Amino acid sequence: MSCPQASCPAEGTSVCTQVTSPVVKEVGDGKTECRESQGQCISFHLSHDQSHQISEFSWKDVTNALSLANMVLGLFSIFCSVTRKPLCASWMLLISFLLDMAIGAMTRHLHTCSKLGAELNDFAVFTTFGLASALLLGVDGPLNGFLAIIYVLAATFRLCFYSTGVPLTYKGLPCPYASCVLASTSLLTKGNTFILCCMASLMILFMMDQSYYPHDKILESENWKKMVYLGGVIMLFVSPFSLTAFYCLIWSLSYIFFPDALWGRVACIKPQN
Repeated sequence: MSCPQASCPAEGTSVCTQVTSPVVKEVGDGKTECRESQGQCISFHLSHDQSHQISEFSWKDVTNALSLANMVLGLFSIFCSVTRKPLCASWMLLISFLLDMAIGAMTRHLHTCSKLGAELNDFAVFTTFGLASALLLGVDGPLNGFLAIIYVLAATFRLCFYSTGVPLTYKGLPCPYASCVLASTSLLTKGNTFILCCMASLMILFMMDQSYYPHDKILESENWKKMVYLGGVIMLFVSPFSLTAFYCLIWSLSYIFFPDALWGRVACIKPQN
């Protein structure tokens, strides 16, 4: 049976369905209920707001999947460290360093921040830039093991309790930059534990410090910062390990020692009590 089309707004989609309704007929001397298909149409449409919500949910899934991929890279780095493959572990951390910046830029640009996404990203940051980075130090001796525990605690403390109250600033060195320094040092020194322990001690001090660092919105800032990021991605896949590690080390150290002069648009002023 043909069904007439219902009028809908221009931006919507009209859907016509047939609905069966009960029709009572007399059969013999009794009344028997039987069903016949009637030509009733139900029309609904997806409004612009509903389509936007579906698209937003899809982008949320993409950003959550990238955060999950970042955490998987951290787990692979942990596995490589346990199996005594420090170069492979460091390589995973450098990839995570660049991926974390892309995730942050995508989340801010698409406005896809959610409670689940924030929790997943925090867990990925802890796994990759906390636990996996600490295991680069090795656990062969008591000093290395103790320093690795201190590094994990410092990263955890910074993630949980360091809230600035000042817009566009971090309090304490962000964990991804500390991890990038350790990974680059590991690649340049071929896993020398003494040098790594010295660098880890320095990174712990920077993470626990009360200094202010600007938000690293590299992909949403000046063009030269975007070129720095693009250069890191290109070198990560086409350059030798040593050159890539040196590039990322200089990049991270410039953010640590010249945060406002190079990476901040305005000077970060510590709020007065």
